[in-house]
Amino acid sequence: MTVITLSARHKRPAARAVPWTRLAWVSWRQHRGVLIGAAVFLGVIAVYLAITGYQIHQAYDALGAAGCPQVDTLLPGSTAPVESAPCQSLAQDLLSFYGSTTGPVGASGLNAQSVPFLLLAVPVLLGAFAGAPALARELESGTFRFAWTQGAGRLRLVVARLIPLAVLLTAATWGLSALFSWYFSPFLRFGNTGGYPIQVFGNLGVDFAAWALFTFALAAFLGVLLRRAVAATAIALAVSTVLDVLTIMVIREHLLTPATMTGTGPTGVGDWVLGNWFTSPTGALLSIRTADNLYAQSQGGHVMITPRTVGAWATQNHYTQWWSYLPGNRWWQLQLTEGAWLLAAALVLIAATILLIRRRPA
Repeated sequence: MTVITLSARHKRPAARAVPWTRLAWVSWRQHRGVLIGAAVFLGVIAVYLAITGYQIHQAYDALGAAGCPQVDTLLPGSTAPVESAPCQSLAQDLLSFYGSTTGPVGASGLNAQSVPFLLLAVPVLLGAFAGAPALARELESGTFRFAWTQGAGRLRLVVARLIPLAVLLTAATWGLSALFSWYFSPFLRFGNTGGYPIQVFGNLGVDFAAWALFTFALAAFLGVLLRRAVAATAIALAVSTVLDVLTIMVIREHLLTPATMTGTGPTGVGDWVLGNWFTSPTGALLSIRTADNLYAQSQGGHVMITPRTVGAWATQNHYTQWWSYLPGNRWWQLQLTEGAWLLAAALVLIAATILLIRRRPA
């Protein structure tokens, strides 16, 4: 009887996971068109802000060099009165960039009042066009079936697609927001406006980048849910725009508990007045419209109604005027509060996107 000896079977070495650097390179190859387009788009805006901002800062610094007030109160060392002809001329040079005079910049239609409104659309556009095709393109074309079998795994592929794009988008938009903050700062210091108006608030601090990240996460989630990049882009644009408008018009003023005061109202340029009302000598609450009607009746009919005349009449008749407002020193608190809920919503959407990918059959 012959004994046959079999050689021991060698174990097949386990396949090595695809390195993260390789996955990042693949993500760059797939999305380089979107990234280059976004870089060019942001670069054009940045060049405009840099060139115009330099001119604005020159005009603002000229006020200080001439000894003119650079803010609503005299700075130490300011000697020339604001009413003097040289100071008025220099102030008009600065305000022409703001659009408050008929200077050459103000007449062009693109000034420091119109630019912030245009910039509000940038985070929504970038987030939607970068986020929707991040995963939807492979699901739509069917190439995900091949990609999922290449040793990377679904989770690693999704992370490699979403996280680098989200980080780059957030960093780029935050950098543009910082540039706009420098561009617009002379008008904040000069006293033209505070930081609360809608065209300013959304472009400063963390708000600009937070909206870009939220829109990106929403577009990526819709791309996986619908498996159509174009449809996801359109819906993300619509949803983010509506939510942004609702935040500006309704939600933002309720994020913090406002302060209240009596008298003639907040006097700081940086304060945000949310509303005002009256109380009668007996403590009854009166709306502004009711107070206006009572004032008109006391004057015997139709009269010119202004806040000043109504306030004077209320004081004479022992009515108390109340004001609800957010002080200028709570600006950063409102910025961080709005940015926090946008970040939380973005993280929830990214988690939901990963969950959809993991549960999708191959």
